[in-house]
Amino acid sequence: MKKITLFLTLILCAALIGCSKDGEITSFLTDWEVVTNEMVKKIDEGDIDGAKSAFDAKKDSLKTKWESVKTARGFQVSDDMQKKMTDSATKNMSALSGSATKNLMKLAADKPKMDKLQALIKDYSDIFKM
Repeated sequence: MKKITLFLTLILCAALIGCSKDGEITSFLTDWEVVTNEMVKKIDEGDIDGAKSAFDAKKDSLKTKWESVKTARGFQVSDDMQKKMTDSATKNMSALSGSATKNLMKLAADKPKMDKLQALIKDYSDIFKM
């Protein structure tokens, strides 16, 4: 009986360890930050099309990864990783909106660029909704 209990305990522990999404979340957060930083750089340079291209190149991958990690809870995600997710979301959204705000005056005279920027930010925000 003790052998069966030990065996079942080991199987349960292995299953719980295998369900952790920390590695998957780390990969997503890295990709998200790289894309956001590239977009901010392009927006600051006035290259809205470049920012859109940078986003579009990773959009599907980010969306797929986000769908997989956004509902991870409990034993799937450590407390530290949940905090990193929250901090990363705040940092990335703030960086992008801050860049848009900072460049608002430069883009105000160029309505097509302004429209593209607004559409890009909406598209970006729509992916990362909870």
